[in-house]
Amino acid sequence: MSEEEERRPSPFPEWFNQQLRQREWTQGKLITQSGNTKQERLSSAAVSRYSTGKMLPDAASCQKIAHAFDLPVELVLRKAGLIDTVGSDGADWLQRAIDDLAYAVASGQLSEEGRHALATHIQREKLLQALACKKEREHGC
Repeated sequence: MSEEEERRPSPFPEWFNQQLRQREWTQGKLITQSGNTKQERLSSAAVSRYSTGKMLPDAASCQKIAHAFDLPVELVLRKAGLIDTVGSDGADWLQRAIDDLAYAVASGQLSEEGRHALATHIQREKLLQALACKKEREHGC
């Protein structure tokens, strides 16, 4: 990653706040929609940090955000920068995602079912990336 890329702010807070505005939700509404119990929900401190860009969500939080917004988990993971297929070595981003998932499961932040769902999405993304690369090679783009 170049110095310019490191200094560039993440687009996640803008996207995150746009999702709240489109739904006319407060941060509190998002929190209540993110889980069934207080223990399962996002914390107000985390939501505030995501909104201001002081912190980006981890894989477990992305799952909760996706659940609340009724969006595909892979979309939220991509917006948070946890999966990035553009210009990345496939094995590298996949390994980072697997490592993040393993940590989330080990720390109790993500259920085994959630891990399987995320892994399925990641594998699908890897296949889509491989197909896109194959098409580019075939068409000489």
